[in-house]
Amino acid sequence: MGEMVKQALLPATASKKDKQSWFPPMLVWSVPEVLKWVLRTAIVAAVAVGISDVTPTPCSQTSKFFQCPNLTPEQAVEANFFMDGFLWITMPQAAAAVVGLLLPHRCARSRWYLAFLAIVSATVSHYMVARGSFVFIAANPGDIAYDILTGGGSVYLLTADLLAILSLLVGGAE
Repeated sequence: MGEMVKQALLPATASKKDKQSWFPPMLVWSVPEVLKWVLRTAIVAAVAVGISDVTPTPCSQTSKFFQCPNLTPEQAVEANFFMDGFLWITMPQAAAAVVGLLLPHRCARSRWYLAFLAIVSATVSHYMVARGSFVFIAANPGDIAYDILTGGGSVYLLTADLLAILSLLVGGAE
């Protein structure tokens, strides 16, 4: 009798969508959402680099918000390394995101691989930005606005990247 009750309560067919995950569903991003996130962050990086190259940054040692850092030669090399690495890693990030978004839905496995490549590359580039920013923070600890903005931005970007990686690993190729 107990077996009949269990049989009646179970659905006849269980699809992949009915399977419960230990990961909260509101935190799981789909593959296209991950690709859009990666592309957005690459576009914002390109615009920020373009604006910073065109416009001069006003800085002075007496300003509370835009103080010029006094980098030692070692800190300058380290900051240049991280910022150059950020620029080089952002290119495959954007390329993988664009190709992944342009692929048709029937190529789900390829889209998943491209999304994974793009989000790992985005995570590495955001880590490089955080490390480069921390070099500037160490060189000039009095610039509180820069400390708060870069620290908060780095935590936000890296948290979203790790959430996207977990979403891809939990959600699969769809």
